[in-house]
Amino acid sequence: MPPRNFPDPGWQLRFPAREQNIARARAAFARWLGERHDPPIPSATADDAVLLLSELATNAVVHTRCLPEAQLVCSATVAPRGTHAAPLLRLEVHDPARGGEEPQLQRSETADESGRGLCIVAALAAEWGVRASSLTTGNTVWATLRLSDEPASE
Repeated sequence: MPPRNFPDPGWQLRFPAREQNIARARAAFARWLGERHDPPIPSATADDAVLLLSELATNAVVHTRCLPEAQLVCSATVAPRGTHAAPLLRLEVHDPARGGEEPQLQRSETADESGRGLCIVAALAAEWGVRASSLTTGNTVWATLRLSDEPASE
């Protein structure tokens, strides 16, 4: 698991777990990514990050049993320069899943119209995973993106 000491105050958005709110989350996240960060977030990484957030939030809405009052919490932080690893952008989506449901990679067929979200996350992220959420009753699905082409140091 990536380092947990991300001193950057980061970005956070809480919103009702409805599909129509995902575009709002994407737009707010893209604005935050466009702000000045140290280290800077390359535009290609920002594009990938918006796609990851969109996929994770969509999965949370579509694949969890959302009660009418259910909320999603999306967050992101930037690991500062000088940490022992390459600079990272960490995204998290906290969902309202109940009953031990945990997102898992699915195998999709060519004709399937859905089911590729976590495959996209796995393909783009340096690392990703699932843990119990500290903010909701469900899971946190997290992903990291490297902010440089340098491999992480051991």
